[in-house]
Amino acid sequence: MEASIKVKIFTLSTGLEILEGVKIIRIKSKNYNLLIMPDYMPILGDVQGNIDFENTDETRSLTNINAYYVNSNNEFSLIIRED
Repeated sequence: MEASIKVKIFTLSTGLEILEGVKIIRIKSKNYNLLIMPDYMPILGDVQGNIDFENTDETRSLTNINAYYVNSNNEFSLIIRED
């Protein structure tokens, strides 16, 4: 079985959304760019910009967001701030 990332996206307006089988997470923030793939080291941070979640079939993009994230053990959690 090929490694993948489980993504959990949380907002107050829509609640929890789970994406399975993500192969690449591309973060383009105000101060940095980051590419996260399966088995990436544990990391946490904040993003002011865009995030793309790519799997073999489609790409899901979130643009112009302010959010906090943590990646650990092939599970990426994202909490989006809504003003």
